[in-house]
Amino acid sequence: MENRFVRTSRLAVLVPVTNVPLQISPRLTSSDEKCAATIRGAASPAAAGGEGQEAGRAGPTLVFAATGGKWVTQALVATASTKAAPAHRKRRRTEDTVTMVGSAGDLFLPEGAEGRGSRCVKGLGMQGPVPRSLAFDYAIGICSVWIAAGFFLDAWAHGHVPVETFFTPYHAVFYSGMLAGAISVAVFALRNRARGYGWRDSIPAAYRLPLLGIPIFVVAGIGDMFWHLILGIEEGVDALLSPTHQALGLGIFFVASGPVRSVLSDRTSTTFARQLPLVLGLGTWLILVHFGTAYAFDPAAGHSNAPPPISPFGMHYFTALSIGYYKISLGVLVVIFQSIVMAGFALWAVAKLRLRFGLMTLFYVIGNVPPAAAFTNFTPLLAVTLLQAVVAGLVADVLIARFDPQPDRPGAFRGFALAVPMAYIGVYIIATAAFDGLWWDWNEALGAWLWAGLCGFSLSLIATARRTA
Repeated sequence: MENRFVRTSRLAVLVPVTNVPLQISPRLTSSDEKCAATIRGAASPAAAGGEGQEAGRAGPTLVFAATGGKWVTQALVATASTKAAPAHRKRRRTEDTVTMVGSAGDLFLPEGAEGRGSRCVKGLGMQGPVPRSLAFDYAIGICSVWIAAGFFLDAWAHGHVPVETFFTPYHAVFYSGMLAGAISVAVFALRNRARGYGWRDSIPAAYRLPLLGIPIFVVAGIGDMFWHLILGIEEGVDALLSPTHQALGLGIFFVASGPVRSVLSDRTSTTFARQLPLVLGLGTWLILVHFGTAYAFDPAAGHSNAPPPISPFGMHYFTALSIGYYKISLGVLVVIFQSIVMAGFALWAVAKLRLRFGLMTLFYVIGNVPPAAAFTNFTPLLAVTLLQAVVAGLVADVLIARFDPQPDRPGAFRGFALAVPMAYIGVYIIATAAFDGLWWDWNEALGAWLWAGLCGFSLSLIATARRTA
C-alpha cells in the first residue's frame, strides 16, 4: 500500500490517502475501467480505507464530497472479503442533501453539474433527469404554434375550396408540425441517452406528462381519417365539434403545455428569451380555444353582419325584429366570452411570473391572428383583430412593467383585470365603427364594453378569494 496526502479544501489540512485494491463489479468491462471520473467545481476528495482484491488489480478507494450548491453527494466504495460483491447503489434524497452508495468506478454528479463542465463515466449513466434545454423549449413551442395554426388553415380551406378527401395539403400542414415535434423529441432524447442518461431521464421532467400528447394526436389522427372515410367531410360548426377533431386538439394541448411547465419550473426564467417559450405554449392554447369556439369569435357588430332592415309595415316585421334582437344578444354574449378568455389568460400569466415587456403583446398576436385570418372573407376582421391584439397587449405590458399585478397586490391585480379586456373590446368597437360601421346603437356598444370590464374584474375577485372558515 502507498500512503500519500491530499488537501480536502482550501481551508482544510492535508489528510492521508491510502491506495488499496480496487473493488470492481464483474459487470464492468475493460473499456469501462479506462474511463476517467471527472468532477469539477466544488468537489473535494478525502481518504477512506478498504480491503479486498480482484484479479490483482489495485486502485484508490475514495470518498467524494461534492458541495456545489444545493446538493451534497457522496459515493462510498463498499469493502469485500474474498470476492467482489455485485454492484449496487442506494439513493436517499431530502430537500437539501443526497447520499448515494455505489461500487468503485461509479460517478454521481450534483444537480446542474453537467452544465458546469462535469462529464459522466462511460457506461455508468447520469443521475436524475436532464436539465431544462432552452433550444428544446423553442422547438416544441414553435411546433405547437405550427400545428394549431395549421388547424385554421384547414378551416379556411373548408370554407373557400372544395375539400372531398382526408389527404389534402391543408391536413399535411398540421400533421407535419406534429411530425417535426416528434422528431425533435426523438433527437433530443437519443442525444441525452448517448450522454449517459436513462430513457426516463433523457427528457426534462417538465415534459414527461406533456409528451403524452404525441400518442394521443397519432391515435386521434388515425381515427379522424376513418371518420372522414366512413362519415364524410365535416362542414361548418360540425367540424368544430367533431370528436376526432377535439381529440386532436387535446393532443396539441398536452404537447404545448411542455414549454409552459418548463418555464415555470425554472427559477432563472427572468429574461425575455427564457420566458418566450411559455408565450408560445399559451398562444397555442388560445388558438385552440378559438378553434373550438369559432362560432363565438366575432361579436358581429359591423354593418356587413347586420340583419335585414326592419320595415314596420312589412309582413316580416316581427321576424326581422326577432332576428335583430337575437343577433345583438348573441353579439353581447360573444363580447362576454371573449373578455373572460382574454382576461383569464392574462391573469393566470401574471399570477405565475412577471412577464418581460412585449410578451403579452406577442401572446395576443399569436393567439388571435390565425383565427382572424381563417375567418376573414369580406370583412376587415383581420385588421381589427390585429389592432385589438396589439393595443390590449401593450396595455397589459405597460401595467405589468409599472405595477407588477399579482394576487398578493389586489389593487394592481384588479385594475389589470379591468383594463385588459376593456382595451381589447374597446378597440373592437372603435375599429369596427371606423372600418365597417356599427349597426349596434351606442347603448348596446357601450353596454357591451362595460360588460368586458365587469368580466375581468369578476375573475380577479375569484382569483384572490380566500377561505375564511
